[in-house]
Amino acid sequence: MAIEKIYRTIIIGAGPAGLVAGQHLDNALILERKEKIGGDMQFIGMSNKSFARQGIKPNFPLVASKIYKIERVMPNNKKIGKMHDSHIGYVVEKASLEKFLLKRVNAKIKLNRKVVALKFKDDLWEIKTNRGESFISRYIIGADGANSIVRREIFKENREKLQYAFGTEASIVTERNINFGIVKIYLNNEKYSGGYAWVFPTSIRTARVGVGGKENSKEELNNFLEKEIKRDYGNHQILSFVEGVTCTQKSGFKFSKLGVMLVGDAAGLDDPIFKAGTNQAMLSGKIASECIVANKTFLYERKIKSLPFANPKIFEASKTLYSLNNQTLNELGEILEGQRFSYLKTLHGLLRVLSKKNLRKNIIKLIRFISIWKRNQDYLW
Repeated sequence: MAIEKIYRTIIIGAGPAGLVAGQHLDNALILERKEKIGGDMQFIGMSNKSFARQGIKPNFPLVASKIYKIERVMPNNKKIGKMHDSHIGYVVEKASLEKFLLKRVNAKIKLNRKVVALKFKDDLWEIKTNRGESFISRYIIGADGANSIVRREIFKENREKLQYAFGTEASIVTERNINFGIVKIYLNNEKYSGGYAWVFPTSIRTARVGVGGKENSKEELNNFLEKEIKRDYGNHQILSFVEGVTCTQKSGFKFSKLGVMLVGDAAGLDDPIFKAGTNQAMLSGKIASECIVANKTFLYERKIKSLPFANPKIFEASKTLYSLNNQTLNELGEILEGQRFSYLKTLHGLLRVLSKKNLRKNIIKLIRFISIWKRNQDYLW
């Protein structure tokens, strides 16, 4: 088996994490199993700050719409959140984002290359593909998603240290107009185990609508479309379905060893509260590449663990949110309808919380959740 070239770095995977890493590295190769980059029609929410960290000034066609409000809808249809005077983020088509990032890549890219084996010898990695090729590198960046072969083969100690979330999403055309400055998150802990439903508007009459959680969500998505979507937007036409999986790392997860760094979904770097991961993917890809450029890959593990979305307190906050019963969520919606979470810090807001049976019982949990979430939210999407 002929060796084409010895690279300093090989990046496995050409999603947002791998493409960002490939921007900052010379003498690097990206191996991608898909036949093209930018084929995923998923839509995601990304904050202004997540783009700023990458030096990106987003505009059309990269973004589908601007977000002025994230509205949390409780089981009783009470809504939490207020409109902002200026946009706080964007609804982004993942395919457009990947095509944009591709233009900035310095690394060489080989498509339709599935990695089938990895071997470490004499401080170098040999990487074999399904085409019978063999590549050598000093460093590897594992950017190959939730089902990462890099994680499976090299980081076997992480096998029991991931929590998976599954989602099903539909692209729809609606009968009634959508306010496409508002992203909606529907919380219902009796319906969506460890997850939620969502509406990401992409135009005045189109949206991406989905349901995610710990279990298969196809049936729950159909129920969501038939009930909540029909109630809010009238009849609708389904254009397509897509299913996906994300993963979140648990305590004790190993991110780096032997010159190999896991990034994005391969590292379980999703936000454990709302399961988003593109900001985390791009940021971890950037940090991994910076560590290689500085010849300090031993710092990668420490740098990742210092970020808010890898903080164990965020996992505590996630467990708290998804452990609340619907009665507690409904009472929270009644108090915060049309308000910001900061209302709970006022005397009037606190008195209203204490007047509600379920909120009163869970007040310590709620205070801790809101405190942790507010302190770290700038890094979560």
